[in-house]
Amino acid sequence: MQPLVVASVPARHVYTRHLAHPAVPVARVATPAETYRATQMITAEWVQVHAEGVDVAHVHFGFGDVADRDWRQWRAALAAHRIPLVYTVHDLDNPHVADQERHHRQVAFLCRTADEVITLTHAAADRVRQRTGRRATVIPHPHVADLDTIAATVRPRRDTFTVAIHGKDQRVGIDARPFVDAVLDVMADRADVHLRLDVAPDLVDSAPEEYRHLAAAASHPRVAFHHTGWLDDADLWRYLSDVDLVVLPYRLGTHSGWAEACVDLGTPVAAPAHMPIVDQHPPPRVLPLHTDAEGRPDRDALAGVIDRLRHGSRPRPAQPRWRDAQRLDIARAHEAVYRRAIARLAEPADTTTRPDPTGDDGPPDDGERVIDLTRAGAPVPTAAAAS
Repeated sequence: MQPLVVASVPARHVYTRHLAHPAVPVARVATPAETYRATQMITAEWVQVHAEGVDVAHVHFGFGDVADRDWRQWRAALAAHRIPLVYTVHDLDNPHVADQERHHRQVAFLCRTADEVITLTHAAADRVRQRTGRRATVIPHPHVADLDTIAATVRPRRDTFTVAIHGKDQRVGIDARPFVDAVLDVMADRADVHLRLDVAPDLVDSAPEEYRHLAAAASHPRVAFHHTGWLDDADLWRYLSDVDLVVLPYRLGTHSGWAEACVDLGTPVAAPAHMPIVDQHPPPRVLPLHTDAEGRPDRDALAGVIDRLRHGSRPRPAQPRWRDAQRLDIARAHEAVYRRAIARLAEPADTTTRPDPTGDDGPPDDGERVIDLTRAGAPVPTAAAAS
């Protein structure tokens, strides 16, 4: 079968790279920039130049700075060259910005005009349907850590239990303060529980009040306070492997590559229970953490999560054989979506039912397609990958 050529935005990001598998005939166009926010591809001019070599356009994320006019012109150019559009809904809300109006408008446009819509969890698919009327194909997140790293990961049982919170740069979608306060409260009567707290170095100047509040936790004898900037892969794997629970201090969130990396390395991760992140994997790999209307975690719920992990069984690193088999199935599922989108465009045009790709109506709602490959403890899902 002739390989498909897919123009992915982004193409260099680890998520997009891990949608590929050597056994699946799909190739991706290299993005024109080192950064994964390769919005140079979302222009009518790019389509005009590259149309002959592209079978499918696939948008993921990194498109926040694209203007409405550019979206419309780009979508019209794809339609003119009969290149189908596939959109994966990673972020229902943009965790980097305070005003969600533009992002919501972009998500609505992409869901409305895409030939196929994908998302990563059932919870997100429900919200996509509620917000946009589209039924999304559910295809889970592939592994993030490389298979050799996963295979080499060893997690010895320790006498202490370390909870990690990475406040990063306290962007709009992150508020570490209530999560740190809750962990400190739980630590008060648990002498073996420690906290590792990381913040970006520039938080000192960019958000001094938040920095002072978080830095005050360093006075506790069982708190390790770190100024941590961007982590490369090796440092991130080491960080996640050296702690016993990662708490994601998110105000906004849909899916999480950090959570997926935690699953790879056998580190339990807790996230707010109302976010689709908790649908990425079942407990104890991903644990729901109930929060109130202000985003404060419930102290008793957090204590329960910590105590279950302290005294009970904990997840182990993912089996590389399972992750590779899952990746093969994920790659095949994407190829099926691409070929379905191509076939849809190849059908005779019916102007009475076929929507204008730049207009207000979306493609017909033809049923949710679910590919459930998320169970890390399940048997290897494909015999082919085990051979």
